[in-house]
Amino acid sequence: MIAQGQRIAEIGVILKKILPDPEDLEIIIAHMEDAVRIAKRMASQDAEVIIARGTTADLLRHSNLPIPVVEMPVSNVEIIESIKKAREASGMDDPLIGFIGFKNIIAALKSFLEIMNIKIKLYEIHTTKDTQEQILQAQRDRVDVLIGGVLSCDMIRAAGMKAVTIESSYESVSESYRQAKEMQRAVTIEKKKLEETNTIFNLVSDAIISIDENCRLTLMNQYAEIILGHEFRVIKGRHIREIFDSKEENMIRKVMETGEEIVGSIVELQGRKYAIRIVPIILVKKTAGTVVTLHEVNALQKMEAIVRRGLYQKGNVAQYTFDDIKGGSEEIRSAIDTARNFSRLQSNVLIIGETGTGKELFAQSIHNASVRRNGPFVAVNCGAIPANLMESELFGYVDGAFTGAKKGGKMGLFELAHSGTIFLDEISEMDPQGQVILLRALQEKQIRRVGGDSNIPIDVRIIAACNTNLYERVKQNKFRKDLYYRLSVLVIKIPPLRKRHGDITRLSNYFVESYNRQFGKNIILSAAALRELENFEWDGNLRQLKNFCERVTAISDDSTVESSFIRQQLKSSFEFTPMTSEKEPDFSNAGPTNQEIAVIKGKLFTKAELDNVFQQCRGNRQLMASMLGISRTTLWKYLKKAGFDEELNQ
Repeated sequence: MIAQGQRIAEIGVILKKILPDPEDLEIIIAHMEDAVRIAKRMASQDAEVIIARGTTADLLRHSNLPIPVVEMPVSNVEIIESIKKAREASGMDDPLIGFIGFKNIIAALKSFLEIMNIKIKLYEIHTTKDTQEQILQAQRDRVDVLIGGVLSCDMIRAAGMKAVTIESSYESVSESYRQAKEMQRAVTIEKKKLEETNTIFNLVSDAIISIDENCRLTLMNQYAEIILGHEFRVIKGRHIREIFDSKEENMIRKVMETGEEIVGSIVELQGRKYAIRIVPIILVKKTAGTVVTLHEVNALQKMEAIVRRGLYQKGNVAQYTFDDIKGGSEEIRSAIDTARNFSRLQSNVLIIGETGTGKELFAQSIHNASVRRNGPFVAVNCGAIPANLMESELFGYVDGAFTGAKKGGKMGLFELAHSGTIFLDEISEMDPQGQVILLRALQEKQIRRVGGDSNIPIDVRIIAACNTNLYERVKQNKFRKDLYYRLSVLVIKIPPLRKRHGDITRLSNYFVESYNRQFGKNIILSAAALRELENFEWDGNLRQLKNFCERVTAISDDSTVESSFIRQQLKSSFEFTPMTSEKEPDFSNAGPTNQEIAVIKGKLFTKAELDNVFQQCRGNRQLMASMLGISRTTLWKYLKKAGFDEELNQ
């Protein structure tokens, strides 16, 4: 608050003592030009509102201050009090009283005097220079005493006239402070909005440039300053031809003329390529300017990779590395060494191996050891995708491409794998039409969504896998030769388990130890049991061995598993005799316990064998039914007819 006298300053001090935040109010005594100088200094020191009165307030309002000025009001009580003092000062019974002040005070005073039927001569001033002239007029009008502000009264007395200063009351000072606080809150809100806007404006990754209808720059953010190589304060208001080349100028003018935005064009500025977007500003159906955004192409590509990984990669991650491939045989170590070498390259890989040999394990390991390790790993079972859906699954589709299409379209598997690896398992099962569209993608290194009209570049490494001799299928015209040669740039052959010398023992012990931890057991395989496992064919390879080890660990009661138990489990799991009849077995005339009395899923069982299975499963009918490959209801019937009544009732 700038006080124009000691009286106002004293009232301000009294008010400050009762304020909840007294430090918010600073009181300085100053007049006219001194007040302006002080107000500018206070504004530069984070003052948000200035309170002043009369002539000084008017002068401050016309001084281009960056903050608002609240004028201290003149109350009716103060007017009445000053009139009373003027009469006393004149020493006359009916003096002619005059009032000198600015337009806003005179207007309010005129209404009040008319209502109160008080006659006072009013002298309106518009600037401080008018004060002397109005004082002379008051002398000509034979005014006995003049009422005015502090400065006006000084000039009135200097002219030899009687003067009464209209004093501000506590209520006026308090009211002006209340108005100032409201204005301060409004200013703070506006500052916050402006700061938020500026922060957003400058934090976006795009350069933003606003251009008016005359093709002149009106606004731009910090990123635009960097790209254009100019500070906005320097080039504000300049024509676009001083900033842009003719290509960009023509594009901006076209948007001005047509009102249609331009998206996706590439321009070069300061030696860098940018994707440009030009959007018209439409006011009352007319183009009133444009907004131009620029985004560096390299940054867009990096952002695209991040978005793809962050939004679409869920589940498309390679979990395994070469350390997860167990085995110490020369055959598997050679395959791993080959795969490690291939992981350093970018060429396509074909993995050949029987079912269960770990082809996807190798594919994930190659991906995780390659430069694409931070990209997605998308696994596709080519044999599981219907022929009519192959193209839309691999390449995606646009909104409304076909009946039942997802609203907004869908990204295809190749797009999901961008900057990473796509694993095409069971590639030999892909239908001829699927082979054609896959070959096209490999040749062109770009795809087009079903129903779309634009090509999408892709950067994908392909690892394909099959469990058959793919070249034989080529010779049989069941697989395209050109596609085969594109997929088989690098070939890895994974040896079957039966040809991995010593690995059956290693893997069996590894799997049993793993399931020991899972089931809370501590069993081991005897040397004879391991020889039994080594002598088995394992045509299902690692997957078959792993599942068998899970079964053995789950049902074995002994701490050491012997060969007899292994033989029994191998026989019950993998040796079947074709059923000669679908008729339910009849146990009604069962003879000795070693008589073959039932055929279950193609295997002949004696009552003793059924009893042995029952004991192995410790009476768990669900586990026993699973082992025999029948339902619990059927098992219950078999056991009941075979004489297990007592056990069934437990």
